[in-house]
Amino acid sequence: MSLRNVRKLYGATALPPPNESSDEEYEPLYAKNSARSAYAGLLLSSSSEDHESPLVSGNNSGAEDMKKKKKKKKKRQDKIKRSSQNSFNGGKLDEIDKSLMEVNALLGEPELEASSESKFKPDLLHILFSVKYKHLNVSNELLKMFGPETPEETPRRVVHGRQPNLKRIQKYSIIPQEFNFKKLGLSMSVDRRDHGISYFVYDHSREYQRVHKEFMVMLTQRATHLMTPFETSLKNMHVEGLLEASDVMFRLEDYSAGNKIVEQVIAYMQFVAHPSFNVTDMRVRLEYKYLENRPFHIALLKYLHLLTNKACHRTALEIAKLMLNLDPSDPLAVIFIIDTVALRAREHQWLIDAIDYLNKEREAGFMFNIQFSYALAYFHVLTKNKQSIKKADELLQKAMAGFPWALMQILHSANYTPDERLRAHPLFNSYAFSTTCKNLKDLILLYATFTGARWREPPVMEWLIRNANELADRYDVDSSIKEQTQGLQQVRQVLFRGWPEQVYRHLSVIKTLSNLLVDGAVPRVAATRCYDPVPPRDGVNRYGYTLIPHTHINLGNAILTDFFTSLLPNYDIPPEDEYTSEPPFPAIHTRLPSTAREQSS
Repeated sequence: MSLRNVRKLYGATALPPPNESSDEEYEPLYAKNSARSAYAGLLLSSSSEDHESPLVSGNNSGAEDMKKKKKKKKKRQDKIKRSSQNSFNGGKLDEIDKSLMEVNALLGEPELEASSESKFKPDLLHILFSVKYKHLNVSNELLKMFGPETPEETPRRVVHGRQPNLKRIQKYSIIPQEFNFKKLGLSMSVDRRDHGISYFVYDHSREYQRVHKEFMVMLTQRATHLMTPFETSLKNMHVEGLLEASDVMFRLEDYSAGNKIVEQVIAYMQFVAHPSFNVTDMRVRLEYKYLENRPFHIALLKYLHLLTNKACHRTALEIAKLMLNLDPSDPLAVIFIIDTVALRAREHQWLIDAIDYLNKEREAGFMFNIQFSYALAYFHVLTKNKQSIKKADELLQKAMAGFPWALMQILHSANYTPDERLRAHPLFNSYAFSTTCKNLKDLILLYATFTGARWREPPVMEWLIRNANELADRYDVDSSIKEQTQGLQQVRQVLFRGWPEQVYRHLSVIKTLSNLLVDGAVPRVAATRCYDPVPPRDGVNRYGYTLIPHTHINLGNAILTDFFTSLLPNYDIPPEDEYTSEPPFPAIHTRLPSTAREQSS
């Protein structure tokens, strides 16, 4: 028999009357329904005549009680409606509102909460140099370039029970590979917190100090080019020894093994890092002046250049921003390579904004690489937006007038042979050769080799040659152009006398990668320790290690040195007798003179 026939035979079931002590009178506001149910009357009066019993009188009394409660509930609802209307229409206040007004009268009115837009207004520094993990992970860039691997190559492991795709707490690691590490003496602690910025420092245990002292004694007793015992460094996870071993691998042109060691150093130093050490946080600092922090910076710089060799330029740009955030004083001259990496990554608009910021904060516009990259980035942006490239022409001609030696080096790196007139023009030939010092020539050659592929593109090369011819024509007929180039020559003499120590560190770190990166175009530098090239003058040696003396190098009393160390007030220029080679220009101990600034502008 169906349920419908049963209902016809026995009738519908009646709801029992509610208990007087029931809590059904209370109904929270969120549970109330403004529209009364159409079946409410049926549910309350669903008694059947077929099921009358001797308890009818009891049911009648229960029904009367229900009517009384319904009337009370209706009155209470009407009262709530009237009170809400009074509150909106300026009526009488309830007790809670009165008490709140009394408290506000005693303590004062609370301040209005700021909107979400006014709470967070990121500054230009945060917008330009913040590090994003999606760009920091090289696997994402490789996936973008080559696509996902086929299922046949990487079969998915079947996991029974809990699904493997649950989101886990992710530590922002630079190296995506997984290593089975154990903490063996190296750790990290918070050095201090100042104005919302956390300064971290690596710590050496007693066992690590013993291994490091033995390592330094071994280096003093053996030739600098010999390999230290790699097994000992790997067993104790001695990062300085591992960096030394990686340089040996690079000298032997075993770049795969050297790259693996560098990645292992970075991964291990992040493994032992403090839980609050988040590399994507711009309020985190790891100062280079501490001896224990330097291997991490050096390993990052090596890793940056190795990424560019793999065409992972976007990840390399993120590493460059990370290094500038960890130590804004730029101890490894990342500013000399960040424009090149941005050009390779084709982040032209970002490069324009970054150079505008750096020019305002650090006077980066006087650097030759910044001037040429700035003009090239403007050319790409204006061409993409189908706008006039007049501004890009002006920037390029200004850069060539300030550094005429760079034109022929760029053309040579781009495998382009100019016509005889341009090649023999005095501005780009005899005058450029005689007025450019050797240190500047070496850096220009390195820049041209790094960026030659971007200048080789046909639209860019056509634009470059056209502006070079226009500048040569103006130089021949306009005397003011000759005066301008002579003024810019004085600026070059002021800026470049020798390499700043930051640039020397950068060149020392990548000298073993010269053949891999730029076909040997890295200038020759004096022998230094790969884990600590050119120690800073304000360095901190907390454990009293006996430092190995370095060969005296010619850093030069250049204004460019002052530019790099303007963020370090304690930086002092060494006396002249510390140099082993004669500088090409007289010593300059101050910033750019006003006349030089006017001529450069």
